[in-house]
Order: sequence, then C-alpha cells, then structure tokens
Amino acid sequence: METDRIAKLKERDKAMRAARDEILTRVGAWLRSKDFDRAGAGHFTRSQNGLLCHIGFQKHTSGRSVRVMCHVTSGTDAKTLVSGPWSDAYERPGSPNGKKYNFRWGTRETDIARCVDEYCRYINDVVLAWFHDPADKAKA
Repeated sequence: METDRIAKLKERDKAMRAARDEILTRVGAWLRSKDFDRAGAGHFTRSQNGLLCHIGFQKHTSGRSVRVMCHVTSGTDAKTLVSGPWSDAYERPGSPNGKKYNFRWGTRETDIARCVDEYCRYINDVVLAWFHDPADKAKA
C-alpha cells in the first residue's frame, strides 16, 4: 500500500519536472525571439546599451518552482554590475509593480500554456523594463 503511494508521488514528480522543462523550453524560445542568446542551461544573454543583460532560471529541487533572476555585466567584464529583481516578490499580493504573477503549473497543456504566458508577461513587464536603466533602478 505504502509503495503504491510512493510510486504515484514519484510519477507525479516526474510529470511535474517534464512540465517544468516544457515551460522553460517555450519561454526560452520566446526569449530568443527577443534577441537573447542561450548562454547555458537556463541562462540567456543580450547586449544592450554597452551592457550584457542576463536572465537566468533557477530550478528548485522540488521540481515545482522556478525563480527568474537577472543582472547586468559590462561588455568586457563578467563581474555583475547590478543585480535585478527576482520573480519571487512578484508572486505575492502587493508586488513591487502592483501585479501578481501566477508561476504555478500542473501537467495539463492549459496549465503549461498559462504558465508560459505568465513567465513571458513577467519578463516583459519587469525584467526587460529593468534592463532599460538598471543603474537607475538600483538607486531606488
């Protein structure tokens, strides 16, 4: 009885990880359409105004959560100049921009598509806007 429950949980976790990977594949394709290059697993970059803009996806060990992080480096040095917003604060009511994003997903296609839309909307609303003047935003 217990082994059946554990087997079902493992199967569910595997399905959730597969859904997560599909979401990140689709978001990555969207980023490439925005002139970002894939710089590594879950890491995308784009040159802008003499800076290199970085977007990274941090997969949490549960397989059920992914954090979006960003920062900028100078075009000649890989050292982080300014760290940008993390997606965590935008999943809650009272987020910094007043919008709450739903990054939770299930294994159904409708959940995956909605989550892709939410990640892309967050990146467009928050991260790409932040990249326009990251030094100014760091002072705020």
